[in-house]
Order: sequence, then structure tokens, then C-alpha cells
Amino acid sequence: MFMKNEAKFFKFTSYRLDAKRRSIQFDYEVGFAHRAPLVFSEKIIFPAPFAVAKIPSEILNAILSDLHIILGISYYKLYCPPQMKIDRKLSRGQAEFWNTVYKKGLGEFFYRNKLDPEKIARFSASRKDEPVVFRLERKNRFLVGIGGGKDSIVAAELLKQQKEEIAAFLIETQKKDLVSGRVVEKIGIGALRLERRMDEKIFENLPGTFNGHIPISAIFAFLGYFSALIYDYSQVIVSNEFSSNFGNVHYKGEEINHQWSKSAEFEKLFQNYTKRNICPDVTYFSLLRPFYEIRIVEMFAKHKKYFSTFSSCNRNFRIHKERPKTLWCGECPKCVFVWTMLSAFLPKEDLIKIFDRNLYADEKLLPLFLDILGFGKMKPFDCVGTFDEARAALFLAKDKFADSFIVRKIVGRIKNPERLIETVMKTNDAPVMPAKFKLLGMKNALILGYGKEGRVTEKYLKKYFPKTLISIADQSSDENYLEKQGNFDLVIKTPGLSKEFVTRPYATATNLFFSQVKNLTIGVTGSKGKSTTASLIFSILKSAGKKARLLGNIGNPMLEVLLAPIDPEEIFVVELSSYQLDDIQYSPNVAVVLNLFPEHMNYHDNVEKYYVAKKNIVKFQNPTDFFVFNQKDRNLKKWLPEVCAKKISFSGVGLGNIKNPLLGKHNVENIKAAVAVADTLCISKAAIKQGIENFQPLSHRLEFVGEYKKIKFYDDAISTTPESTMAAINSFSCVDTIFLGGLDRGYDFSELVKVIDRSKIKNIVLFPDSGKKIGEFLQKKSRSKYRILHTENMEEAVAFAFANTNSDGICLLSTASPSYSLWKNFEEKGDKFKAAVKKLK
Repeated sequence: MFMKNEAKFFKFTSYRLDAKRRSIQFDYEVGFAHRAPLVFSEKIIFPAPFAVAKIPSEILNAILSDLHIILGISYYKLYCPPQMKIDRKLSRGQAEFWNTVYKKGLGEFFYRNKLDPEKIARFSASRKDEPVVFRLERKNRFLVGIGGGKDSIVAAELLKQQKEEIAAFLIETQKKDLVSGRVVEKIGIGALRLERRMDEKIFENLPGTFNGHIPISAIFAFLGYFSALIYDYSQVIVSNEFSSNFGNVHYKGEEINHQWSKSAEFEKLFQNYTKRNICPDVTYFSLLRPFYEIRIVEMFAKHKKYFSTFSSCNRNFRIHKERPKTLWCGECPKCVFVWTMLSAFLPKEDLIKIFDRNLYADEKLLPLFLDILGFGKMKPFDCVGTFDEARAALFLAKDKFADSFIVRKIVGRIKNPERLIETVMKTNDAPVMPAKFKLLGMKNALILGYGKEGRVTEKYLKKYFPKTLISIADQSSDENYLEKQGNFDLVIKTPGLSKEFVTRPYATATNLFFSQVKNLTIGVTGSKGKSTTASLIFSILKSAGKKARLLGNIGNPMLEVLLAPIDPEEIFVVELSSYQLDDIQYSPNVAVVLNLFPEHMNYHDNVEKYYVAKKNIVKFQNPTDFFVFNQKDRNLKKWLPEVCAKKISFSGVGLGNIKNPLLGKHNVENIKAAVAVADTLCISKAAIKQGIENFQPLSHRLEFVGEYKKIKFYDDAISTTPESTMAAINSFSCVDTIFLGGLDRGYDFSELVKVIDRSKIKNIVLFPDSGKKIGEFLQKKSRSKYRILHTENMEEAVAFAFANTNSDGICLLSTASPSYSLWKNFEEKGDKFKAAVKKLK
């Protein structure tokens, strides 16, 4: 073990919030074997009064307890005792989070002190259930962490450009942070300044203590999150770049990253933790995650007004040691790295004015430059970027500084500089960044797919991101349209294109919508029935006098909502296809899943991936949301252990005296789902009844076309799978003729043929390509039972039905296959069927 002075345990003693004095005190104790314990106290002082009573006590206690744990890391690491003592009961997920934060956040500390990270004290799970979280209505405004350096300046300027309501968030310790204060004044925004009074004993020369780096950005994350809760902000925005994801050295099987608490890994952990354990209505993320440091510096170089004010030199932010009289010491890794980055974009005279001298001319700095550029011993333990971007920057600056010692000494060692520059100037994926922010800082964007949704997306982008160059790529105008992606910072992908074909970071209209809308959302999906169910829910809402809108896959692009002001009371009912759910990053407040069976295999490759896409509708829900599902569907029942929302089965819903306006047992299930949703919204029985009974069936869904010569014709063009066609057949007692076939997706038609064989069907029209396969199944079942027509022509098919269907019989268009072999979509197929039927007059 690595105990010093026989330290036995570290105890999180207590915390006390004093709202009147706007302060919180956190107490800790280190226990020893043969001497008195050491106690520590830290106090956080807030700048303005806050109304604690407005925050649910569960939320307040959760975040205070978390602050207690994260601030404790500064005191725990002094002795690293083998045992943690904490009164709070942690769930398994909470314990795993804190063990990760302590282990990876102290990685550099372990490395420098030659300690084994596997032997540190661990947090234990002592509760089986997960904590309950609560919703907290927030104003749409943002806290922006300001540290005094170029990154936070760039983030603030990007947000100002979008006219967002922002305030600076600063944390000051025993010494006042003058640099950050001056930067905030230049930005021209209000500031929320927290004072962190650490226990003075931590700076004394205590016997037998360890010393080293802690995950300070994790501490700032929790303090920022708490501040957002008590001062009514919805986002905590920091400025951590893509470069922070790269570590410094490997030790004991782990990558040691000085910037781990700035990394995307920590950001994702923290975001998931706070949503599941504290409150889902405050989000922490980095605005600059898509960019290498060099891209951020390129943006910063355009803001000359900050050149005399900003500083990234760590010596300016020391707590107890003396600080330099200048903004840049000119001799630390941070100064050398920032100089190198800026040298690529600033005139030589401007750069020398910032640093007061030419660092490329200082021969003593050669070892530091070699370390920064990857030609030395190792990447310095400091907040510096990657070797590739440092080399790219120096190469870009070589002509300006051709006579300087450092450039002459190093530039010849840089290989493939053009490739390096191309790599580090490209954007990168930022998976946990809210979609609405993904276009900030992007030079250009490509709309990939230009259908109805693509055209609305173009309007949205031009309205809200006028400085971003927007281009279009669509298969209809260029068969090589996918090859254009490499030239763009961001792609906006149409749902109909699989994410497998996207080669650049991308967003979707679905995610852009959900990332901005704060209204109540009801999302409906399922292999079949989602349009009908979404429309039923919409009808009920209208009958109840609610303001509502029907959006999504039903044909109404979601982004259209954002082109005009939104009534906060409006409810959005969104039909969500598996295409839209495949890469969704949000879940609706009420998620409705009707059924699951194989479909869209060409898009998802296999049924497992298809089901995973559907499951995303509940992936981001929290315990205050609702999951309305079909208890009879065994695939959906498998989801239940992983769903954290309130679970409501619609299978047992009674319809009482409601008159059903729809055909088929499957539509009874759709109505039950709509009623279950209405019940969660406390809508009256009278409004539910009125909404259902006034409902008009949708086109191409068991739609009655007409009766000719006592033959009834029904259009069920929406049924493009064997399962949905079987449901359609079972909706009637006298189907005599059925139209089957279309694009061959490899479906198994054996069960469909059994249903047909048990029915009264005698006449079958088979369309290519799957019609041939269905015909082979039918021939095996009964060689002489059916009258079959193979055709590609809808009018010929209808004429065949008219000539052969018995009086009082039904002719049903329900093809059990996608439409694309002969028609553009199921709507075109259904329209051609209806047109051909009406010609029978």
C-alpha cells in the first residue's frame, strides 16, 4: 500500500449551506493509526442571494453531496488513505462514476508519485435502486466558463454572435483572478463570480503528504452546474477542445492525460451522471469540442481587441506562489504552445507585441519546443495540444520566422506538413454537444439530401446561421453526391440516408429540433401504426382544446416549427421512423412504441440494428418521462429493465362506449395507445371519446376507395411488410382478391401464405420482384387453389380484380413488400390503385 504516516481513512464529514450568507462549508477528516486526525474545511461563497426554497430538496441535497465528494479530492490526495467513509448511500452507477473520476482524474498525480491507481480507496454502492430525479423549469440562458484564455473568449464570441443570453462564470480562490475579470469586461457580459476558500493547511508543508495535479475542470464542472441550478440557467458551457482528448503517457496500463477532466470522456460521463442523478434540465458541455486547438486559435486571431488582455500562462493563476508581472512568462510549456499556435495566423509584429519578445529566437527554449512538437521526451503535463497541430502551426509560420533559431532548427524535421495541416484543420465529432450548437464556428455545412425536409433545413440554416456557407448535395442532381462531404465542416443528413454513408461530423433535422424545443413532446414509433396513432393523439388533444401540432415522419418537417415564434404551451406530436431514431440524441417526454417486427432491413442491415434504432426513442428519457408500450409485444418487454421512464402498458386499456371509426384489430391497439397517452396528460374521458369518434382514417391505411359491381376496393398501400398485410387480411371476413409484391427485401412470407391459405382469398395479383417469391410459396401450398396474375401494371391488376372478384367480395391492395420496385413510394402506389379503381365507373 502507499499509506503515509499510517493514514487509515478519508471521511466526508459534513456540509452546511447558509443561504443568508450565500455560502456552503464542506468538512473532511483524515484518520491515522497512531495520531490525531486532521480536519479540513473548504468554503464556497456565492455572489448573490439564491432562493433555495424554489429548488426541490432532492435536487439540492444531491448536488450538495456531489460537491462534497468532488471538492474532497483536493484533501484526499494529500495522504491517499485506503478507505473512504461517507454517510451517503450511493447507487452502483453513482459509485462507478466517482471511482472513475478519482482514478482517472488523479492519473497524473499517481504517475508523478509512483502510486498504483488500482490500490486507491473506492466508493462502495450501498443502495440497490437508482435515485429519483426531478424536472426544474429553466430560463433559456447560459453560464459560460471564463478562464482568461483564448478558448473561452472564442466560445463567448460565438454565443454573442447568435444573440444568446449568456453570463460569465468565474471561480476565484485566495488570490483574485485579475486576468479573467479583465477578459469578461472586454467581452461585455455580466459575471457570476464564486469564491473558493480552500483550507489553508493544504498549502502548508504538512509532514508525509503527496503533491500533484487534481482534475480541476471536474471541480469547476460541478460548481458551474450548482450555480446554474440556483441562479436559473439551462446550460453550463465550457471551452474544451478536441485536442484535450489526447493523453501524455501510459502508466500501469492506463493512459495518463493531464487534461482528462477536460476530455470528451469526462464530459460524457458528467452529462450522463447529472441527467440521471440530479436534474435533466441543466446541461454541461463544451462548445469547442469539434475543433483542434489550432482551429480555435484561427478564430481567436480575428478578435484583436483581446490581444493585450488574455493569458493562458498558468503562472498568472497561481494561488499561493508569486505571480509574474506580465501576462506571459515566456518560459513555460503553455507559453511556448500558445506562441506556436498564434504564429500560424498573426503577423510577426503582433505576436511579438503580445509576448514581449520572439520566443522562436530564444535558444534556451529549444527543449520545450521539442517536447511540444513531439521531438522531445514526452508531451508536457500541461494544457497543450497535439504534436500534429504544433508541427502544422510551426510549418505555417516558417516563412514569417525563417531567420529564427527554433524554426531553423526544427522545421526540417516536420514530415508531410500538408497532410498534417489538412488533418488538424478539420472538424471532429462532438457526440454529446446539443445539436443546436453544432453549427457554431463552422465555416461551411452541407445539406445531404434535398427533399421536403432538406428544403426546410436550408431555410432554417440561412435564418439562424447566415455566416455559414450552405451547400446542397442530392442524388437526383449528382449520382456522386456522397463524395462532396470531405470539403465541409458539418453535414446535415436526411433521414433516408444511412449514417454509414456519412464521412464527416453531422447533425440531423430531428436532433436540431429536439435540442431547441422545450415544449411537451410526444414521440410515436412502431413497425406499423405510428401515423394513425400519432394522428389519433393529435385529434384527442384538439378535442381537449389543447394547442398541438403534428410533425415528423407523417410529412411535416420538424424544423418548420423553429422558423417562427413558438407558443410554450403548444404540444408537439412527432411521428418518428427508425431512420430518424437511428441517430437521435434526445427522447420525447412521452415515448409511444406500438409494436416491433422486421422492416427496413436494407437500411439497418439486420433486425437487431433495426430494433436498436427503435429503442433509441427511450434511451435519453429520465424518470419524469413516460414510456407507453404494448405489453403483448415480447420484443418491447425486453426493454423494460433498461427504461428509466414511467412505464405504462396500453394493452389493458378499456375503450368503454367509444365507437371505433377504424377497421382492424391492430387499429384497436392504436386507439388504446392514444387513450393511454391522453390519460398521462389527464385529458377528460369526454374529450378522448370525441377525439377518437371524430377521427378520419388516413389515406392508404385500409382506406375505402369505392364499391363497383358490389365489389369493395380498399387501399392499404402503407402495408409493406408481411406482418402488416396479415393484420390487414384479418381486418376483413371476405377478402376475395389481394395485390401482393414489390421490392424484395428478403422477407419470410411463409406465415403470410398460411394466413392467405386460411382465408377466402381466391385471386392474387403479384408485382415484381418479391411477387415471384410469394408465388413460389403459394404454389408449394396449393397448386390449383388460386387464380394468379403476374403484372407490372396497376390498371391491368385492377381490371383482373374487377373481372374475377365475387359480388360482395373485397379487393385489397396490401402488398407485404416495399413499393420501390415499380413506384416512388407507397403513396404513389396507392394513388395509382385508387385512380385505376375510379376508372371502373
